[in-house]
Amino acid sequence: MDIVKMEHVTKIYGSGDTRVWALDDVNLTVQKGESLAVVGASGSGKSTLLHVMGGVDTVTNGKVIVDDRDITTLKDEEMSVFRRRKIGFVFQSYHLIPVLTVEENIQMPILLDHKKPDREYIDHVIEMLGLKDRRKHLPNQLSGGQQQRAAIARALANRPSLILADEPTGALDSTNGNEVMALLQDSVKKLNQTLVLITHNIDLAREADRIVRITDGKLTEE
Repeated sequence: MDIVKMEHVTKIYGSGDTRVWALDDVNLTVQKGESLAVVGASGSGKSTLLHVMGGVDTVTNGKVIVDDRDITTLKDEEMSVFRRRKIGFVFQSYHLIPVLTVEENIQMPILLDHKKPDREYIDHVIEMLGLKDRRKHLPNQLSGGQQQRAAIARALANRPSLILADEPTGALDSTNGNEVMALLQDSVKKLNQTLVLITHNIDLAREADRIVRITDGKLTEE
């Protein structure tokens, strides 16, 4: 079963002589439960691909279907609700709220959706990611690796169907990066979710079930 289906997706920035084809007739499917790595040079379009897939950016042409919903037809408010409920984001920058504890940061997407957190599930995610002794700490009391674990826990908190990770280990040293990547892969598999990972690190990419390469906005299978 496909969790993501992109059909003839094009994304153009600018106009006239300044036009840039960030995505050029992209066709891509991602199966439920799969982990997919997207690799490519800087400026190749890999982050644009992730942003379009997550509904953060719009397409110029084409269709993006996520969890059986054509997100290219959604209005801004509908898209915001869909993202909160169906998609979890993990970025290179952790984007944790500095005045909130780890536990409060993790619960934030649920509270924004006006729902009551599932205490048992949140406890499970916190323990799975090795944050049990850090749940009451503020972000500035954590190491970089611990902050990224908290960001991953926040992405998992709403039980999303799809996890989108954009260079999640880019700000970490190799030891912490490998550890965080292993935890992310393990978490997604245990919770039966789907992972799309953007990375320039081919060693991390090889840990995924499948690799695609993007060059000048065009995709090729590895």
